[in-house]
Amino acid sequence: MKKTLVALATLSSIAAFAQSSVKIEGYFDRGYVKTDNSNSAKDSKTIGSNAGTTSVRFIATEDLGGGLSATALFGADFADLAGVNQDATTTVASSMQTGGFNNAQSYLEIKSVAAGSLRLGVVNNEILTVATGGIASPALSTGVGSAYSSAFSTHDGFGTGVTGSGGVVSYSTASATNAGARGIRQANTVKYISPNISGVTFAYGIAPKNDNGSSSTVDTVGVQDMSIRYTNGPLDVMFSQLKYEVGSVAPLNGSLLASATNKQTLTGASYLIMPTLKLHAGFGASTVDTASYGNSSTNQYGITWNAAPNIDVMYVTATVNDKNAVNYDRKMTGFGADYKLSKTTRAYFRMDNLNLNTNTVSSGTEIKRTAFGVSTSF
Repeated sequence: MKKTLVALATLSSIAAFAQSSVKIEGYFDRGYVKTDNSNSAKDSKTIGSNAGTTSVRFIATEDLGGGLSATALFGADFADLAGVNQDATTTVASSMQTGGFNNAQSYLEIKSVAAGSLRLGVVNNEILTVATGGIASPALSTGVGSAYSSAFSTHDGFGTGVTGSGGVVSYSTASATNAGARGIRQANTVKYISPNISGVTFAYGIAPKNDNGSSSTVDTVGVQDMSIRYTNGPLDVMFSQLKYEVGSVAPLNGSLLASATNKQTLTGASYLIMPTLKLHAGFGASTVDTASYGNSSTNQYGITWNAAPNIDVMYVTATVNDKNAVNYDRKMTGFGADYKLSKTTRAYFRMDNLNLNTNTVSSGTEIKRTAFGVSTSF
């Protein structure tokens, strides 16, 4: 009888110890966007995700006891018709990455309440949080009006945000219509995130460089990713840095240059000056060696105004000062308005004005986009 009671108590403790949960969450966005380009051949009218990226995430979490937990997360970003190019010359999928599943953030996390968390896999960069998370600018995500989208970025040089090749490092070469480079995420990442200590958190991640000294199919660019953030009441300040290191022989993708390094920084701050008004500012730089393009500095300013309980208005302006001989300075202004239909659904309006070469007027350098639609989170 005593053994039976002990066994039952043991089973009960195991059941309590091994609590687990699985959830599905995501974001769905459909709207109309009209693009006017100074190169009229690039004018368009389309339906798609304009205020964010349509995506889904599967998250499984298990409580390991003693303040420890394990989480498996994998996500997918969706493109209509699996990323088919709808034009007169090629109606094909742009890449398996565009139309594939599990093409977004994906990692295993071991988390301790006291010691922080360790993530292994494909992890979002810290600079992405500063740029799109409502710190350096309003939370306009990576859509129309954002200062960190595929149409305009505050950084130059290397990046992992090329459409159809997300997570793969490539070099953004100089041109009058270059929108810049974005660090989104990359594979092979090990990242530590500290617990919050008196409002301060620290993160450091690394994707190791594979350099075999020859044109090897397994060579990869080394990436270091870090941030430090301080949040206290109305103030939120975050510094982030991305550093790319190419091996002695450049991998065959993305026009990379052997032995080149590229460092990108972004410091952002937001301050809630009143319950309905938040100010944003961001300052950053890109530095690159062994390359002809990628040295620049940037600044951006914005506001988020809760005009009514169910209406948010957002504005941002950003400039990039190109410090290379080509001198392709660029500028953008973005505007957004959300009408909240519920806690998770909104009607939105977005617009931006982009100039990708403010020093010289030429075909394709000026772009105006106007979008409106509806999005929902789940």
